[in-house]
Amino acid sequence: MKSNDVLFVNPTNNGVPDSGEEALIKRPATFMIMDDLVVRPMYTNSIITLLDKFNIKDVNDLEEKTIGVGVNEAVELLRASMQSKTVLTDVFLGGKKKSS
Repeated sequence: MKSNDVLFVNPTNNGVPDSGEEALIKRPATFMIMDDLVVRPMYTNSIITLLDKFNIKDVNDLEEKTIGVGVNEAVELLRASMQSKTVLTDVFLGGKKKSS
């Protein structure tokens, strides 16, 4: 596989490659998606760095949200990603008004 090839991962197999497929990650992993759509692994040291960066002293101030992404949300994410640096806030928390 060349470095510029695109790899399709079938979401129905939980990231476990079937015969003939390749996987980027060989074991289960958890990731954090930032508001600007940067994806980071969920390592303890990266979480501590982010807490410090945003001056968060009490983890009780944080809120975890689980969201579903369907076709409509994917379209809104794509649209917002071309117009904003706060994509997740804009789409899922109504940070900016949607234009029709």
